[in-house]
Amino acid sequence: MIRGVFFDMDGTITEPLIDWRALRGRVGVPEGVAIMAHIEGLEGEARQAAEAVLEAEETRAAASAALNPGAARLVTRLRHRGIRTALITNNHRQAMHLVVQRFGLDFDLLLCREDAPLKPAPDLVLLALTRLGLLPAEACFIGDGTYDLLASQGAGVRYVHLLHPGVTPPAAELISHLDDAWERLGLEPRAAEQVPRGSESDGQGLVP
Repeated sequence: MIRGVFFDMDGTITEPLIDWRALRGRVGVPEGVAIMAHIEGLEGEARQAAEAVLEAEETRAAASAALNPGAARLVTRLRHRGIRTALITNNHRQAMHLVVQRFGLDFDLLLCREDAPLKPAPDLVLLALTRLGLLPAEACFIGDGTYDLLASQGAGVRYVHLLHPGVTPPAAELISHLDDAWERLGLEPRAAEQVPRGSESDGQGLVP
């Protein structure tokens, strides 16, 4: 039984906006190396400059990105049903809070890279389980990237992948719209919870 749902932020809660290939070039990240791993290997002014570039781009995206269709509606429905929710992102804390505040999102738990080792390590997912008092079998992670998948697998948590046009998906459970997640999770809607896809209410008028 699902008692908790975890969400990635960039590309899942918000529409993808950061051009990671271009950003890697600006920071000078070698092919095959994770951007944060590269930055953490730098020293002194070089590290400070690289961190500043990354954080500025994350903040710009957090201030400009649109909410993915169905995101607020899904989070609201889950919380009204008593299902715990967590936002788990590799972004820095300021960018994470900016997204939550811009869209008035109400998660039980917010976790970012200052809290534990980054995805694809499972640490952030494991921390969410601990803080919300959940077993791995009671949770599901909804994301849109390989790091989300690997972090979920490492924590023993079910993973559902949100598709993006033109991007080859991994071998995982797939949804093309966040409104599809409710059924994919096996959650039966109550009569008063029937919210049409594309509704601008995004969670208004639901009952617990």
